[in-house]
This record gives sequence, C-alpha cells and structure tokens, in this order.
Amino acid sequence: MRASRFNLWFSRGWLGGVYLFLYVPIIALVVFSFNDSPLPNVWRGFTLKWYAALAQDEEMLSGLWLSLQIAFMTACGSVVLGTLAAFALVKYKRFTGRTLFSGMVNAPLVMPEVVVGLSLLLMLVSVQRATQAVFGVGFPERGLMTIWLGHLLLGMAYATVVVQSRLQDLNPQLAEA
Repeated sequence: MRASRFNLWFSRGWLGGVYLFLYVPIIALVVFSFNDSPLPNVWRGFTLKWYAALAQDEEMLSGLWLSLQIAFMTACGSVVLGTLAAFALVKYKRFTGRTLFSGMVNAPLVMPEVVVGLSLLLMLVSVQRATQAVFGVGFPERGLMTIWLGHLLLGMAYATVVVQSRLQDLNPQLAEA
C-alpha cells in the first residue's frame, strides 16, 4: 500500500516537473513580450510598443503572408495528392512498382526532416543548374515554389497515411455507389 502511494505521488510530481519544464519558458516569453525595457532580463513596466513595432515591420508582414500562402497551398495539395496516392494503394492491391511507390510515399515519415530538406535542396539546386545549362533558364527559382515542394513532400506523406487508413475501413459498396 505504501509503495503504490509513493509511486502515485512520484509520477504526479514527475509529470508536474515535465509540464513546468515545457511551459514555464513559453509563459516567460509571453510575459516578457510586454516588457518596456529593451533588455530581456530587466523589467521596466508594461507596454504594447513591441507589438506595434511588429505590426509596422514590412519584412515580418511579408514573411507572415508567405507563410500563410504556403500553408494554404500545402494543405490543399497534400490532401489532393495524398488522397490520390491512398486511393491507388487501397484500390489496386497489385500493380507493378507498388512496393516502390508505397516506400517512396512513406519515406518522408521515417527520415529526419533535416535530411529530407537538405536532400530536396541539393536536388533542386542541381535541377536548376541543369536547366540553366540546357535551356538558359534556371528552373525552379528558389522561393515560394521550392518551399512549397518541400512542405508538400512531408504533408502528402501524412495525408496518405491518414486517408489510406480511412479508405481501408470504408465499405466498398459506398465507393461503388
């Protein structure tokens, strides 16, 4: 009885310590974002001037706009391509290259994102150099499209897994209807 009570208090204390470790820095960041001092460790009073300065910063606003565009395009593209890939994997159980296709779709899920990002960057740079040498135009230019391709690569893998699991449970008569 005594050991189980100790285990209960120990596990709750450990969980509380983990929550403190995770959330205290976030709370401190929010609190100090209202600090009037330019030094982060000196409190001089409450102010909203940093948020006003943020709203006037053109680079931050353009970065926010780019992020929203990429998020929207990635969500739409991931759902469409992930659904098509999942449909192919569920509907057609045997086709030439199914194992390779499934492995290529699921590869971004098991590889670290840094490795996927660096590999994609190196591939896009080499494609850009090759198109520059052959056609005189370096395609694709690094920017919105290449960022979107990287996000799409990861998003499509997750969408495929989720849609594939739902399609496997789906009644085949509903798909025929």
